[in-house]
Amino acid sequence: MAEVALFWQGQFVYWRSVLWALAALAAIFMAVAFRLWQRKPLAPLLIALPFALALSVLCARGIHWYCSYERYASLGAALADLSGGGYALLGVFLGTLLSLGLVRLLRLTDELPSLLDALSPAAAFGIALGRWAELFTSADRGKMILEAEALQRLPFSVAVTNAGGLTEWRFATFAAQSIWAAVVFLILLLRTLFPGRMQEQRRSWRSGNQFCLFLLLYGCGQVLLDSTRYDALFLRSNGFVSLVQIACGAALLGVTALYSVRSIRVHGFHWYHPALWLLALLGLGLAGLMEWFVQRHGDEYVLAYGLMLVGLLLFLCAPLYLARSTRTVRVRRNVKQDILSS
Repeated sequence: MAEVALFWQGQFVYWRSVLWALAALAAIFMAVAFRLWQRKPLAPLLIALPFALALSVLCARGIHWYCSYERYASLGAALADLSGGGYALLGVFLGTLLSLGLVRLLRLTDELPSLLDALSPAAAFGIALGRWAELFTSADRGKMILEAEALQRLPFSVAVTNAGGLTEWRFATFAAQSIWAAVVFLILLLRTLFPGRMQEQRRSWRSGNQFCLFLLLYGCGQVLLDSTRYDALFLRSNGFVSLVQIACGAALLGVTALYSVRSIRVHGFHWYHPALWLLALLGLGLAGLMEWFVQRHGDEYVLAYGLMLVGLLLFLCAPLYLARSTRTVRVRRNVKQDILSS
């Protein structure tokens, strides 16, 4: 049960709803701030935001209904009463992307990559704040039971009463997701404020890199952390890999493919390209193997998640190196120009 924050005009207001609303407002203000920092027009973002909010609620509810249909009488019933039930964070991403697509379709902007760059750190900040809302419900519990007394506290675990009335300290999945989202936000913030001395070799490639980095970092974190959830969302035809893991895997491969194409266009095809692709596939393969392993040997979660982390880190090496290979050091380029001019 969710904890009540206050009783107002005959309605219960829950802490979860309050924190969700604060997280949404914080993300909106953060997106506007980053857009101003970019010195880009605010109008496309401000036009997209109302559509994003509406579509996010509908998509988040629809995905949760599809994956947990037994909790609702029908899709119509799930959408008619939004006060109960659950929502899928994946639907927020989908709703936001649909709203940006609508803005682009209406030809209100031709700079979708820069909009995504502004929204990426805002999304990470909103998730970091919004995930703490689940501390006021029974949802923030993972599959792992932590026996060590030193770990029986936040942010490591939360106390859950099982069916037998006994207290179990289970891994605080959403708290971990919040912490990781905060780390991703700080990385994106520092990268925005201090871009360094690296410059894109092509002007058309300078936008969208913040969004790609967000997909890589947050996606890898979700592949691992979503595995720890006791109530992960699965496709009706698939009970092995969660819908979130499928979406994150597709995003990770998509970013890798994008930087592969750019790297080949800059340097031509070299031996290290297939080597990096193999490394990426091996990393994701190891993560997938450990997902299969932990579902069958739940008591070996330390080994399984440790190796899954290793696999994801190996994977990250490939797209990050490919992204770096599409750039050139400004100082070196200036030195070359000076030599040619002399």
